[in-house]
Amino acid sequence: MTVETVKDAQDFLTVTNNGQVKRIIDIEMLLERHGSTMVLSFLKDILKEKQRILRDLVVTDKTTPKVNETIAAMFRIHMAIKTIEREREVRAT
Repeated sequence: MTVETVKDAQDFLTVTNNGQVKRIIDIEMLLERHGSTMVLSFLKDILKEKQRILRDLVVTDKTTPKVNETIAAMFRIHMAIKTIEREREVRAT
């Protein structure tokens, strides 16, 4: 995986708020220890878990700020997955 792709995926998984940087997931560290296939599978598992959490939140309290936080995290994880998959498709051709 190229350095640029890893950076793009990590950017989706990093949130800056009031000068504080928070990584949702440290994909760079994971990719150093595991292959892209395993990391991609891990991200998909986390996305499924977030979907379950969102479903439970909507059933119990649609007005909680956790709904917004969960949706934002899901979007960011989804975009990181797409970034990795896109590179894999390019390399396969």
